[in-house]
Amino acid sequence: MVGRQLSRLLLARGDTVSIMDVAPASRLPADIRDRVSVVRADLSNWAEVTDGVRTTRPDTIYHIGALMPPASEQAHATAYAVNVGGTVNVLEAARLFNVGTVVYSSTTATFPPGLPEDCPNNYAQMPVTMYGVTKVCSERLGEYYHRRYNVDFRAARFLSILGPGRVAGSGWSAYTSLVIEECAKGNPYVLKVSRDLRLRFIYVKDAALSLIRLGDAADSSLTTRCYNLDGFSASTEEIVDAVRRHVPGARISYEFDADYQRVMDTQYGNIQRRMDDRLACRDWGWQASYTLDEAVRDLVETVRQGLT
Repeated sequence: MVGRQLSRLLLARGDTVSIMDVAPASRLPADIRDRVSVVRADLSNWAEVTDGVRTTRPDTIYHIGALMPPASEQAHATAYAVNVGGTVNVLEAARLFNVGTVVYSSTTATFPPGLPEDCPNNYAQMPVTMYGVTKVCSERLGEYYHRRYNVDFRAARFLSILGPGRVAGSGWSAYTSLVIEECAKGNPYVLKVSRDLRLRFIYVKDAALSLIRLGDAADSSLTTRCYNLDGFSASTEEIVDAVRRHVPGARISYEFDADYQRVMDTQYGNIQRRMDDRLACRDWGWQASYTLDEAVRDLVETVRQGLT
């Protein structure tokens, strides 16, 4: 989801883009499919990652690949191999082939539930999920490679990302995007969480742009290697109301699932609090542009244009 939008922004400014993925080029949207090169590689495979970096010789690597929950919570060894081993492979390849910058997509899932509002950038990271554990580990690995080998590692911690192209099962919070996308396609959608469950979000276009801005920032302006980002807050009911404003006649129903709700309350408490993102704002000009209503409107238009 983020990679597709990031590719569009990079292409729009004239960059040459190579995508490393386990998926074939045929899975890419038509508007970028013939404008990028695709390197088929598994992040957990050292030889494939290294060969991909060797052949493309990028100036910047945007490392946004990971195994997400629930898959990461069901297959711990695979999550470790992809998320942690994959990060080591990317960083080592960057070191060996003198890549200028590695920009990493981290997450507020590195923090524990029960956070204070305006969670500080350096708040203790004590995650309750394997996904969060692998992201903390990857942040520390990036900092190590920066100290030891001078690899220019930078990371942005995302909240739940709202945008087109989410796949059911790609994150417990995927329903927040899918309800918008499916309704925009004219399909019904069933929600399994409470109406008042409130999360914080970043729209996918803001997320992609943040990675570019972080990557472009002068190294001398950075005061840390890992930055909190913040966006907007919305309850399930507020998302539904926004969908119905932009998709009249949207067919949305609720079938409450107590187990699903329990996961959101216990494992997603860390994306229910506002992040203190003043360092990102000060150091490299981060600022979220999209509100909930603007995000839903843009997502609906994007789906209708076939750009998912």
